[in-house]
Amino acid sequence: MIALAVVGAGFGLAVFALIWRLAAPRPSALVQLGRFDAQQRAATTSTSTLGGATYGLTTVSRGDVGGNSWQPDRAGALLAQALERRGVLLTALRRDLALTGHSLEWALGRKLLAGLAGFALVAVTATVMQLLAGWALPAGTPVLLALLIGVGFSFLTDLEAHRLASARRREFRRALGAYLDLVALEMAGSAAPNEALPNAARVGTGWPLALLRDTLWRATLSGTDPWQALTDLGERIGVGELRDLGTLVRLVGRDGARVRATLTARAATMRRRELAEAEGRAGEQEQSMRLAQVLIGFGFITFISYPAVVAVLML
Repeated sequence: MIALAVVGAGFGLAVFALIWRLAAPRPSALVQLGRFDAQQRAATTSTSTLGGATYGLTTVSRGDVGGNSWQPDRAGALLAQALERRGVLLTALRRDLALTGHSLEWALGRKLLAGLAGFALVAVTATVMQLLAGWALPAGTPVLLALLIGVGFSFLTDLEAHRLASARRREFRRALGAYLDLVALEMAGSAAPNEALPNAARVGTGWPLALLRDTLWRATLSGTDPWQALTDLGERIGVGELRDLGTLVRLVGRDGARVRATLTARAATMRRRELAEAEGRAGEQEQSMRLAQVLIGFGFITFISYPAVVAVLML
């Protein structure tokens, strides 16, 4: 019964994949040409580095998923293309992956691999337990359980990417506050905003300032407004403070004094927020330590009183 259920689920999955592939919307030739041009530009720009270093933020473009990549990456590329054609952009996952140094195809390939591993693990375990232990499970229960576990396993990649991206965002915000103070100091020395932004980014050597340098350098080469480039960077990596900063500076105009005051105020706000978050994390750790102490005390009391309780009950 279990084998028939697994075979039926596999056949249904194959039929669904075939229908998904055949019923995919066909974009026009102009749209396909535009996508091909965008992929070629992404493949060209993603290999460029700043000073020979990638600072942990390089990603594998879709054009790199080819003969040297292994099968999950190819499956992830096909799934990414299918989701893109249907308007599923996975914006949150893209923002997290932009900070972890992996591509969307890589993440989707690992999601598929983890989901299949979870499904196979539960299906094999249920089959073995039924054959060896003689468990009589209702028909379809192992398949349903395997599907649920497979879906749960597929989200492990998202959780890991979100965890790493959150840590990197905290590090970037910490460096951004210091960077804004440096820009304000540069502007206090009669430097224009377009000159103060790259000069301040040259001071540090960490990956956040290297990312800012690379963004401003590309904006200079392309003739883009540096504040717009910083806004786009904040949108791409999911740092709201940087995204709102570019919009706010454009609203105050070209007045150097107002821009400097805006930068100083935003840096102070970010420091206060960082301090509040640090105090919150310290409070959580203190509560965890107190809970651990209570559990240790309860276990010690149980260990001491257990012989006396047993002796009284044996009377």
